[in-house]
Amino acid sequence: MSNAFPVYESRCPIHGTISFNEREKRIIDHPFYQRLRHISQLGFANYVYTGATHSRFGHSLGVMHLAGKIFDRIVALERDWLLDIFTPDDIAYFSQVVRFAALLHDTGHPPFSHSCEAVLPFKKSLPLPTDWYMSFDAEEQATHEDFSIAIIYALACESPPLLSMTEAQDVCALIDSKVDVSQEWKQRCKLDKGNDKNILPLLRHTISGEMDADRMDYLHRDSYYAGVNYGKFDMDHLIRALSCVQTEQGIVPVLNHNALHAYEGFLFARLHMFLQVYLHKTLLPFDYYLQQSLLEHEIDFTITGTLENFLMARNDKLLSSLFEVKEKKWASRIVQRKTLKRLFQFEHYHRPELKQQMLEALQHSKIQYLFLQSTNYLSMLSSEQQSPKVPLLLKNQILGKVQYLPIQEVSLLLGQYRQTADVQYLYCEREDYQRACEILVPLIK
Repeated sequence: MSNAFPVYESRCPIHGTISFNEREKRIIDHPFYQRLRHISQLGFANYVYTGATHSRFGHSLGVMHLAGKIFDRIVALERDWLLDIFTPDDIAYFSQVVRFAALLHDTGHPPFSHSCEAVLPFKKSLPLPTDWYMSFDAEEQATHEDFSIAIIYALACESPPLLSMTEAQDVCALIDSKVDVSQEWKQRCKLDKGNDKNILPLLRHTISGEMDADRMDYLHRDSYYAGVNYGKFDMDHLIRALSCVQTEQGIVPVLNHNALHAYEGFLFARLHMFLQVYLHKTLLPFDYYLQQSLLEHEIDFTITGTLENFLMARNDKLLSSLFEVKEKKWASRIVQRKTLKRLFQFEHYHRPELKQQMLEALQHSKIQYLFLQSTNYLSMLSSEQQSPKVPLLLKNQILGKVQYLPIQEVSLLLGQYRQTADVQYLYCEREDYQRACEILVPLIK
């Protein structure tokens, strides 16, 4: 932290000591941030992994720590030419903004995180700074990023403000690419003379990119608390190997070639955590139960769009509401931990028509079933259907000449694995399992 002395410390089981300054402490102490103590990082994961009771509070502190560490490392490596472009005050400003963005990026998550996003209100219900957006549709359903932006804006509107309005806008621009940077940012980056001096791509990648501080923290943290090794990768080596380079798109992140296999290890860690933890066969039905309970208004729980209401949108409040109606269809399944039996997992090597045949067979036999599917990209760079917001370049030195190539053109893993962490599960009630098996077995022969 180049702009403030780190006078406060917190102990973290993942990163050791996390230091933060007075301004960061004021945000951490604010009710909007303290609410994250009551937002579980992994939803219902503790139903399977009993230690996975950690919250987004500690995760966000860890992301702030890593974002600052990554930025400080890059500045130390590239200090000479960065100081030809930016003043020390500019560097201090960018350092603080990226730490604020990391600290606040998850403040908009509802209880049980992604399970509740289906019942978020329209954007027009939120106190959003609409003049910041490059595109804004008030009739769209809000996302957790929208709530984060509303909270960050509110911090700048307080008296006294915890963020300047300029800082708040630039923090939001790092979190959401639809938000424009402030005029002050444009002046610091001399955008009136072209985009090549814009440091925005580098800092956006640090917060939400191919190999960002968010993913680095949650993979190690979730692995630790779940008691598994799937999320482990060489984080220190990756951070030491990061730098940046000036391009026509702006200042973009660079990874040294000697860390290519560490990067591929990071991708494998992400893939394995999705397949073994995040998309666990037992957990997906509980997310579905909660969504149905909310959509069918079984419980007295509504997120209206006001930040006063959002402060009460916590895991404990939602669970209490479920226990109050524990006799109802979906709530009872959550409260009693009533699990379904997984009948089948569809894989890429199965016949394309097999799924439809199985579903029709179960319908014909009047066996109730649940089909759930979830798809997550291994990498934004590995999908032909998506393009990365910020490129990640690989730096290599051949015969004394430095060469920069998009990492997806070099990594054999990305070349071979243009795939997703995709699961397709078919479930039935436990009492119907034996009969369902007898019906479905002939279809797979």
